[in-house]
Amino acid sequence: MPEKSHTWVYIVIIVVIAALMVAGAVTFGQEKNSPEARAKAKDLIAKLNAAGLAAPSEAAAVRLFGADGGRAAERADNALLHAQYAWDRGTSGPASRPVIIDPDFLKAAEIFLSVYAPEKLAGFRQFVNGLDLQETK
Repeated sequence: MPEKSHTWVYIVIIVVIAALMVAGAVTFGQEKNSPEARAKAKDLIAKLNAAGLAAPSEAAAVRLFGADGGRAAERADNALLHAQYAWDRGTSGPASRPVIIDPDFLKAAEIFLSVYAPEKLAGFRQFVNGLDLQETK
């Protein structure tokens, strides 16, 4: 008789795991493709186009950034990101070559932050004021 009870336990566990997997698959993309995500993607595209910069398609922006900007907006004020910018400027060490950042790159980053993380925009602008910028086209 104990063998039969173990079988039911296994069946119940498998059914619960399968139900959780289906629920996760169904709800995974819903947040990214929300009306808020589409509105922010349209706003980003309009601002990039108004600035004369290349813009992604709406579908790509929604997929990449969702409603909250994803990792890019989350890390905007991260010290590691600031260190990477400093590294690119050639302030790091031997065998590194200084790179002057294109102002269009920073303009696009500011536009992105104005749409997805406006609370981090002031800190980003403060950091950017110390960078050497030059057209790289």
